[in-house]
Amino acid sequence: MKNVLIILHGWRSSSKSFEPILEYLDKNIEPVLFDLPGFGDIPLEKPYTLEDYLKFLEKKVEDEINKKNFKNFYLLGHSFGGAVALLYALSHPQKIKALILYNPAIIREKNLKTKIIYFFVKILKPIEKIIPQKFLFLLKKAFYRFFVGSYDYFLAYDFLKETFKNIQKDLREEAKMLKTKTYLLWGKKDRLTPLKHGYLLRSLIKDSDLIIFDGGHSFHKENPKFFSELINRIIRENENN
Repeated sequence: MKNVLIILHGWRSSSKSFEPILEYLDKNIEPVLFDLPGFGDIPLEKPYTLEDYLKFLEKKVEDEINKKNFKNFYLLGHSFGGAVALLYALSHPQKIKALILYNPAIIREKNLKTKIIYFFVKILKPIEKIIPQKFLFLLKKAFYRFFVGSYDYFLAYDFLKETFKNIQKDLREEAKMLKTKTYLLWGKKDRLTPLKHGYLLRSLIKDSDLIIFDGGHSFHKENPKFFSELINRIIRENENN
């Protein structure tokens, strides 16, 4: 029987971002890709929480199990998808052969920048109606581009903005409770989830290996062949143990 690999994409991405890696995966790996609510082909009908995403994943997994008749599988989560994957592994450890957390957004630090972002949003809201919309758009764009360094919140529509706020939860306590074999894939050049988070998670997750590569936050798009080889190596190693 093939090794099923369920892949969860990151924030403001979709399952399509992982399609280029598929041709390089070992033949005995059966990848399963789908979009998370709010991305790709699945619109949001309400603001989601991490618990809502977990319930969504539980339903998708059960559907796949019923359709393909497998008992357990490998679970790979990228960035925000890593947070959802972590919660699933905690709730259903018996179903996971190994957890692969790839530049996961699990540690949320409330630093000075975060406090300034929330302050900016708070002071801007009361005056949004009196500022010309074109100027308001340019002001927000400049703030998120040059200060935050990301357009994620700026580009999100209303339900997704609320969802973005809902998922800003630090999960290091949950990480401590993981009993599943975990591989931490981390890019040296990742600026969104820095490598120091990888070292911290390795110390928190008992049965974990940290694999560092020379790339950024979305390395699977930069070099799909090399990324696939990392996944192949992990699954081969785990199957041989």
